[in-house]
Amino acid sequence: MTTRQAVNDDGGVMTRVSALDGVRGLAVLLVFLYHAGQPLVSGLLLQSGVDLFFVLSGFLITTILLRTVGRDDYFRNFYGRRTARIFPLYYLVLAVFLVLAWFAVRYGFAHDIGFPEAQNLLDNQLWGWLYQVNNLEAFYGENAFAGLAHLWSLSIEEQFYLVWPAILAVVSRTRVKLLPFCLVAAAASMVFRCVTYPLIGRDFAYYFTLCRLDALFLGAAGAVVLSDPALRERFRPAINWFGRYWWAPFLLLLLPEQAGLYLGFTVMAIGFLGLVLATNEGVLAPRPTRWMQNRFFQELGKYSYAIYIFSLPISRVANEVSPSNIVLVDVMFRLVTVGILSYGLARLSWVCWERPWLRLKRRFSYT
Repeated sequence: MTTRQAVNDDGGVMTRVSALDGVRGLAVLLVFLYHAGQPLVSGLLLQSGVDLFFVLSGFLITTILLRTVGRDDYFRNFYGRRTARIFPLYYLVLAVFLVLAWFAVRYGFAHDIGFPEAQNLLDNQLWGWLYQVNNLEAFYGENAFAGLAHLWSLSIEEQFYLVWPAILAVVSRTRVKLLPFCLVAAAASMVFRCVTYPLIGRDFAYYFTLCRLDALFLGAAGAVVLSDPALRERFRPAINWFGRYWWAPFLLLLLPEQAGLYLGFTVMAIGFLGLVLATNEGVLAPRPTRWMQNRFFQELGKYSYAIYIFSLPISRVANEVSPSNIVLVDVMFRLVTVGILSYGLARLSWVCWERPWLRLKRRFSYT
């Protein structure tokens, strides 16, 4: 494996794999194009960048857990380090938007700033504080958390982070094999989505937690494979295949959303998993590793968390601007404008807000 067991500078057990930063950059690029590229990309599954995030998160988090399970500080360090990384920016943005929504409703300028659903955000704010945005939207739609509707994916990840360490610790102490467990959990999530989509509706199948765990558990399965030399050798041909044909999963971007809500998201997640494993195993598959180490993707990957959070609100404002009334020209204008503003805010957030909080990780060191 490219990663090492040694503790790194901030006390973590994974040495940063630069190519995986490139994968993270690719994921946020897909999400950004979907947010800022409307209506030209509305028919494509570019929102599947979220599934690439899920696969990568499942892979990285499970790798960390497998290397630390059984330690006395297993839970303390994991939750402490996740809190330092995720909470500060999430709750800052949530608080800022709630203050803005309160003023917009209180002084009656919500419609003037393109935020007519501001009252919904105030009424349903508890769902945001508790990382339940996805389940709110599963029953009431995106307008129930207007302005910050995209926080649904972070909610699912946070719910996964909350329960997965305990499940993995229990499974690791039993005779249950972890790889089959992850694959069965992924399949169960896919089946649940396939059943509930026609019975309950699109929003439920798209946002509800149990409908979207397949990509996270597939990422976890990939971590299990690479943690076991025998499994890694068994899956070496598949990993090498994705190293040569890394572009194959992206053919599925042409699927309509209806196909995604049945088997499409899971099939794409399997493809994304192959890409992640091939990228991580650079010795076996150098081609995607070189491609993902491109400076452009590295930069996007470094600031991907903040870019993801900022890009949708900025896109929503930019969508109200049509300088030429020519669709192609207006979309290109929005892509450039939203891209510059999202990247600029992300860098500012990193320097002034996120990086200082990340120093707390040293208090949760695995040394």
